[in-house]
Amino acid sequence: MTAGRMREQTTIEYDDAGVVKTIFTLPPTKSPATPSVYVFSLPKAGSVLLDNIMRGLSEQVGVTYVSLMGEFFKLGLAEQDVPSTTSNVFADNGYCFGGFRAFPKTFEIPNLVTRQSIFLLRDPRDMLVSHYFSMRSSHPDPGKILTTSRQSLPRRDKALVMSVDEYALDLASYYVRQLSRYIDVFKDHPENFTVFRYEDVIFEKRAWVSDICRAFNWNVSERARNKIADKNDVVPSAENEAQHIRQVTPGDGMRKLQPETIEKLNELFEPQLAHFGYSPEVAAR
Repeated sequence: MTAGRMREQTTIEYDDAGVVKTIFTLPPTKSPATPSVYVFSLPKAGSVLLDNIMRGLSEQVGVTYVSLMGEFFKLGLAEQDVPSTTSNVFADNGYCFGGFRAFPKTFEIPNLVTRQSIFLLRDPRDMLVSHYFSMRSSHPDPGKILTTSRQSLPRRDKALVMSVDEYALDLASYYVRQLSRYIDVFKDHPENFTVFRYEDVIFEKRAWVSDICRAFNWNVSERARNKIADKNDVVPSAENEAQHIRQVTPGDGMRKLQPETIEKLNELFEPQLAHFGYSPEVAAR
C-alpha cells in the first residue's frame, strides 16, 4: 500500500490488445499547494451521492476532483485490468481522488498515509439488497471504448434470475472481503481516516458536508456547504426500482430479506458489523 514513492506522472497507459494507449491524463489543478485527499466507499453505500458532494466541495476549494475508477468504467476497463502504473498519478497536492468503491488491488496509493481520507459505508445487509435491485434495473453498462472492454456486468445476469435472498447470499463474500480490507488499511493510521456511516448522514446532509470539510481541513463557507448539501438531498416519496435512487431509508435489508437469510448474513458479517457499530438484530438507524 505504501511502498517507496514512485515517480509522479500525469498519464496512464494501457496495453489494449497489443496497442499501447493513453487511457488517462491528470487534469491541472487550481490549488497546487493544497494537500490532496482521498474518498473511499463501497458499491451501493451512497457512493454516487458522495461523489456529487465531493465534486461540489472540490470546486469550492479549488482542488481538482478525479475519479479514476469512474473514468476506467467509462472505457470498459475491468477493475482487475487496471495497470499498476496508475500508482504514479497520485499527486501530493491539488487533488481530491474519489470514486473508489473498493480498495485498489492492482495499484498502490503511495501517499495514502500522509494524506487525509474519508470512507462512507452502509449496513452490508442494505447494500446487498440495493445491489440486487440496481443490477436488475438501473445500473449503467460499462463503456465499450477499448478493444478489450468488458461487454456486460456479470452480476446483472445473476440478479435477473435470482431472488433477492439468493443474490444477497451469493454476493455477501465480496462485501466481507471489502470491509475487511478497509479495516486492515485503516487500523495502522486511524488518524488519517474518517469513517462515515450512511445511516448517520443520509438525513443530516448539512451536518455531514460540514464534517467532511472538517476532516479535510477545508475552509468552505456555510452558505456554500448548505447549497451543496441541499442540492444533493434527494429523498424519493415512494420506492421506484427503475431509478438509481430507488429509496434511501435505512433498514431495507431487514424489510426485504427472509429471517433465515438475515441470520446467515449476520454470521458472515459478525466481525464487520461489530467493528462499525451495526447491530445484528436490526439495521442501524
